Amino acid sequence: MKTDSHGGNIYKKAKELGLDQSRLMDYSANISPLGLPDHIREAMISSLDGIINYPDPECMALREAIARADGVKEWQITCGNGGADLLYRLAFGLRPGRVLLPAPAFVEYEEAMTVGGAVMDYYLMQDDFMIREDLIPMIGEDTDLVIICNPNNPTGLLTPRDLIVKILERAREMHCRVLVDECFLEICREEDRCSLRPYVDRYENLIILKSFTKLYAVPGVRLGYIICSDPEVIERANRAGQAWSVSTIAQAAGLAALAHPEYKDAVIKEVEKELKYMKEALAALPLKLYDGQANYLFFRAPGVTDLDRRLEEYGIMIRNCSNYVNLGEDYWRVAVKTRQENEHFLEVLKKILTSPDLSCRQGSAPE
Repeated sequence: MKTDSHGGNIYKKAKELGLDQSRLMDYSANISPLGLPDHIREAMISSLDGIINYPDPECMALREAIARADGVKEWQITCGNGGADLLYRLAFGLRPGRVLLPAPAFVEYEEAMTVGGAVMDYYLMQDDFMIREDLIPMIGEDTDLVIICNPNNPTGLLTPRDLIVKILERAREMHCRVLVDECFLEICREEDRCSLRPYVDRYENLIILKSFTKLYAVPGVRLGYIICSDPEVIERANRAGQAWSVSTIAQAAGLAALAHPEYKDAVIKEVEKELKYMKEALAALPLKLYDGQANYLFFRAPGVTDLDRRLEEYGIMIRNCSNYVNLGEDYWRVAVKTRQENEHFLEVLKKILTSPDLSCRQGSAPE
């Protein structure tokens, strides 16, 4: 069984705490605060009659819709059973020997690539967790793949597009591919300024990873896709995946999502408002907050290594970031949710962090 290395496992946590899942407030998974939209729910229900047939293995209608929405060509797209599925397809399809990864970053990158046989090289970001140009000379002749998460997970910090373009240029000289994970970027107001989609035709070594999970609140459906102008990458990714990996229900969900852009606009507006509210509240607490731009926030609570356990006493789950490379045990990530939920979370967090019995802040073990 795969180790539990992600947020969002409400099933295991509910069992541990002896609680019903509905009583848990999950701040460990970063999903749209507006929840599942009615048009996607209705589309999935309507698709049920179609499950008597195998799903379209090529996702033709969905790829056509994605191509229109993202301004790319249909043949440059392949769909999968969520972003994680596509990472494993790339790992086994491309078989990169050495992968350069700025750290910290989403743990699934390393898990997928090393299972595929890759050796990981890390660009260890400094305390501000920003990627800088000193990463560029680390891309050598033996580097097969560079992975950039933009905005970064877990920090939520954005890497400027012009820097990623410089990375692409160096990588092309070294015959190296660059995977840019933009799964959270479409929730950011800065998407148009930061996305690499306009560069797909210019750089065959560019692979963009995207997902429907976060924006449309459908993590249980599993739907993602990659964009690349190198036909070999698309072919290898397709060959490395199982047939019919995207269900009829998932394809219906994707088509409905793309048919209603007003929902995306509403999510961006809501996240922007709540992100500002949470930043102001967290800045007043005894922690180090990073200026993330995604629908989650990253902070360090110096010396507090059991914050997740303390919050669980109130039925709140947050993401413990200690299993990220280049992070310690007192780094945490929390989602941006609705105002009512955020008010309750912040009230509890303040109570914990300002409690006089928080002895682990001085480095002693919690009782």
